[in-house]
Amino acid sequence: MALRRLTAAALTRTALPPCRRALCSGAPRDGDLEAAVRDVVCSGSGSLDEVGSRLDRLGVAVSPALVDRVIDSCGGVNSGRRLLRFLSWCRSKDPGALGDEALDRAIGVLARVGDLTAMRIAVSDAETAGRRMAPETFTAVVEALVDAGKEDEAVRLFRGLERQKLLPERGDSVGGDGVWSSSLTMVQALCKRGYAREAQGVVYHHKSELSVEPMVSIVERSLLHGWCVHGNAKEARRVLDGMKSAGVPLGLPSFNDFLHCVCHRNLKFNPSALVPEAMDVLTEMRSYGVAPAASSFNILLSCLGRARRVKEAYRILYLMREGKSGCSPDWVSYYLVVKVLYLTGRIVRGKSLVDAMLESGVLPTAKFFHGLIGVLCGTEQVDHALDMFRLMKSCELVDTRIYDLLIEKLCRNGRFELGRELWDDATKSGLVLGCSEDLLDPSKTEPQGRSRECPSVALLSATSFMATSQEQEQDFGVLLKQGAEGRVFVSTFVGRKCVIKERFSKKYRHPLLDAKLTLKRLNAEARCMTKARRLGVPTPVLYAVDPLLHTLTFEYVDGLSVKDILLGFGSNGVNEERLNDIATQIGNAVGKLHDGGLVHGDLTTSNMIIKNSNSQLVLIDFGLSFTSTIPEDKAVDLYVLERALISMHSSCGDVMEKIMAAYRKASKQWCSTQNKLAQVRLRGRKRAMVG
Repeated sequence: MALRRLTAAALTRTALPPCRRALCSGAPRDGDLEAAVRDVVCSGSGSLDEVGSRLDRLGVAVSPALVDRVIDSCGGVNSGRRLLRFLSWCRSKDPGALGDEALDRAIGVLARVGDLTAMRIAVSDAETAGRRMAPETFTAVVEALVDAGKEDEAVRLFRGLERQKLLPERGDSVGGDGVWSSSLTMVQALCKRGYAREAQGVVYHHKSELSVEPMVSIVERSLLHGWCVHGNAKEARRVLDGMKSAGVPLGLPSFNDFLHCVCHRNLKFNPSALVPEAMDVLTEMRSYGVAPAASSFNILLSCLGRARRVKEAYRILYLMREGKSGCSPDWVSYYLVVKVLYLTGRIVRGKSLVDAMLESGVLPTAKFFHGLIGVLCGTEQVDHALDMFRLMKSCELVDTRIYDLLIEKLCRNGRFELGRELWDDATKSGLVLGCSEDLLDPSKTEPQGRSRECPSVALLSATSFMATSQEQEQDFGVLLKQGAEGRVFVSTFVGRKCVIKERFSKKYRHPLLDAKLTLKRLNAEARCMTKARRLGVPTPVLYAVDPLLHTLTFEYVDGLSVKDILLGFGSNGVNEERLNDIATQIGNAVGKLHDGGLVHGDLTTSNMIIKNSNSQLVLIDFGLSFTSTIPEDKAVDLYVLERALISMHSSCGDVMEKIMAAYRKASKQWCSTQNKLAQVRLRGRKRAMVG
């Protein structure tokens, strides 16, 4: 029994960390005692209620120096609540040892690690005690809240501290009670994340404090940056014009912010206007005395690359290389253009551009080669990626990540010998690779993709898959209609009557391309129909999407198409009341679609059904739909509807005018669309005249 107790004691001493063994073995040293406290507070286990009792057992003496060191050691997210318990325990032991600086330091630490719950508790305690935060702590708290998307809470905190006169102070020379510096901090923190509207509210309520130079310039530049981050080019232009008229100095960062906003807006809504509007901004920069730099052109090149506008991007780089743009390209400029060349399959031209960059003396970085090799591997151009790797080695920029990427790609494609050569090369260079050596073993690594598959085999598999899909047509139900893109069947789904739309394959297309295009259009139709329903437009309920059979399963809508109803009016007489109701529903539905950024693409009376149960209009067939906010696209959508009404239902009178009246009431953007509709009509008449 004595031997067992002795063994247990020895095991206990072995399991404890060094700091705790020192405390158990006798009189602890100060360093060991402090390490034990940090262990309990910062990385200890157990519940929060045990923190105080464990600190009591340590018998530690509270001192300001100990408190500061423990607070600085708590850098983990999970230690926030334990740190608050530690501060409460210190306050109970020695209220004088825990001053304002300790709580302020703790709030700053909690804000920097992102423990918002513990930070809120500490800030509330400081407000209750009437303590004033230091400027650096206030900045950290506000930035933590704004970064977490709690901008309203940050503004409320600012207002509350202002009411209690607890805003940070920076001395008598800078505004007395600190409102001036605190409001500036609020504006900068909000604008950094794009909350420019909230920042404008702060500026409005502190106009007197923020009207002193150089704060006026800082605030205006912050607001410009905030609107640009938010993506509101109209407000950004208003702020920019106000700064120019007020004589506020503008530099390259401010113009680059505005250029970034304009380019990204056009990238999203009107890619064809990317270059013209960007060139207008660059001309404005020069007229103001600010010379565009390579970073300015890189913003435009980045957007052109994302829009796959290769010729325009190449032309911009050519102007930079020839010195016609006022600045020379850097490695980022070359990278953006070469990247889009690789992505569009122009490998040879991209490689020649890289060679031209090296000949011109522009020195690339490792990031340049990392990005291009990643693009080439992602597009299955592994041989060209190896050529780029050799060029990277000649520039002495090779690191471990490139070896890991290429070795795994080669082995996954079944090229184990080349993978082994790269592995041996890295080992000789003394590099420690992150990938496993098991990749080099063919028995452990299964090749993926089509690199080891004969093209004829891939073609055969795709053909057999499509044949299988065609064999399963008979399971869809009763054929209702067939169009150019698909067939519509009436069937049942989980006991409910439904409609199945199948997109069949086109024999004139390559099987692989046909499968890719069909799946892409299938998903686009499902997304557009779902979006239209979210916008409040009545559409059939989407039950299921089958990407293998290329089918969409919809709710069955029991009713007549608007085409059949209007044709009935032509033969049996017009029912004005019902006609007005149908026209109003059409205008309301199309207005909601267009205001939500959705264009139907095939607005004909055949794609509108009136339910028998409640006479509600339902839009169907979103196979040609797409998202757009350009008035031209919306006008073309309306023009298609107008031509359908004129050609099929002219006996019903001016139905289009009734639809447009409802459209103007339902759409907030009807004015620009109607103006474009007039232009589209003129183009249509000219085409009809020419024949």
